[in-house]
Amino acid sequence: MSFDSRDPYDAAALYDMWLNCSRCPTTFDFEPGGNIDLDYYHRIGQQARRDRWAVLPARSQGSELIFTVLCPDCALRFGVQGFEGRLDGAEPVIDQICEAMLKVS
Repeated sequence: MSFDSRDPYDAAALYDMWLNCSRCPTTFDFEPGGNIDLDYYHRIGQQARRDRWAVLPARSQGSELIFTVLCPDCALRFGVQGFEGRLDGAEPVIDQICEAMLKVS
């Protein structure tokens, strides 16, 4: 499987560049080195899912896209589970970033 712009974990990893908890200073321990491409962000997103990070569907505030991301400890503390489905559609900004990355690869 490859990067899916409708998967909130893949989209959040791409949009945020890596995952930062929205409630504490914890940052997902992303893979250093290697090619920075859509597969890289897919690996980060899916590993975060396996590690029980919670990524909730994005919302827009004006022109800014905001993902709620919780580390496993905060997700447990707030009783939140990650979003297991797909978004109805990809956010236009995510598709724009994907297109730009594909053009330079």
